[in-house]
Amino acid sequence: MILINLLDGQSIEVTNETVLVGIDNAPRENNEEFYLSIKYVGTLEGDTNGSPSALNTGDHLGITGFILSHDAFALGEGKNETIYLRSAVKSISVV
Repeated sequence: MILINLLDGQSIEVTNETVLVGIDNAPRENNEEFYLSIKYVGTLEGDTNGSPSALNTGDHLGITGFILSHDAFALGEGKNETIYLRSAVKSISVV
């Protein structure tokens, strides 16, 4: 299991089944509304497009790269899922 440790002391457990959603800020053009864009969805077992998991490097490096590659992330694809900002992450560890 991998733990994503946040600056506020909260820890997020990532298991093989945890769905991680990578979110980036979408460009704002012509006074459009502010919006976010989902750029990645997958688990340690596989990406949602059927490809092998880009997260599963056998350690915590894949998830670290995932977090550093996106502005924010969520656990799950639901519209009401909490969105965590990348800057809220203190550390990532293997337990």
